[in-house]
Amino acid sequence: MRGAWFAGTVLIAGCSTLLGITDPSTRTDGGGSGSDGSGSGSDGGSGSDGGGSDVGQPGASPVLLSEVVLAPTDGEMVEIVNTSPDPIDLSHYFLADNGNYWRVPVGTPITDTNDFVAQFPNGTILPGHGVFTIAVATAAEFLLNYGIAPTFSIADGELTRITGGSLPNLTSGGEVIVLFFWDGSSDTVQDADIMLAGSPSALNSLVNKSSAQQDGPDADSATTAYQIDAGSITIQQGTPGSGLSTKRIAVEAGHEVHAGNGNGLAGEDETSEDTAVTWDSVVFSIPDPGLVPAALLQ
Repeated sequence: MRGAWFAGTVLIAGCSTLLGITDPSTRTDGGGSGSDGSGSGSDGGSGSDGGGSDVGQPGASPVLLSEVVLAPTDGEMVEIVNTSPDPIDLSHYFLADNGNYWRVPVGTPITDTNDFVAQFPNGTILPGHGVFTIAVATAAEFLLNYGIAPTFSIADGELTRITGGSLPNLTSGGEVIVLFFWDGSSDTVQDADIMLAGSPSALNSLVNKSSAQQDGPDADSATTAYQIDAGSITIQQGTPGSGLSTKRIAVEAGHEVHAGNGNGLAGEDETSEDTAVTWDSVVFSIPDPGLVPAALLQ
């Protein structure tokens, strides 16, 4: 069963003391990663300072992809949920539908007209147990499809486009969707969540970053290598048709590798998730933007 939860809004980062905002980049204690790395530990992932503007190594992100609509074009949507009760600063989180997202620190452009890598605006706060809906098309088109406004629209420029083409849209047959973290200077990015929605072709799927070395815009000239990805993420058995969506039905705990040596925010391997268990992979239903199953809230 999916229930209604706090629809996310954009809050001002400077209000962190009043709001108790958690910036995952300021955690000094591992950020409530718990035994499953899901960010649902006893402290809910809160840092020692309750927020702040410094950017560093984050703890495990409790923010997950929760719903994807691949078609129709004017109804395309990506939804994310904060599974923890603590507000999360999304200032250094990015959303992408291209397997080369991990090359962003070296400025590699994505030339596919329909692909994008976009960053959430600085100071964007996802409330505890909050949900954000990101329309790929315009907010007006989203409103016509669902009767509610999205939190953000990529087509309207409400996320900062880092690279990609001029006509962003998701491939109806299947697409890789990636939520990731980058502090703006490090050599590598860190995966927050990955989903292969539908049945992506090779051109629309993950690109293996295992052991790839690159030098980002930091002060030194040394390269950093990505850890080896398992690449075993499950391919969905079906593809949600026009007017349907694929939805997350369970958190990652127990369904992906959390060995501490992966490319995830706390060393987990986001390419190992058994999405046949954590997502509805065969029978799809109509979209319900802004609503998530109670099982996702920790």
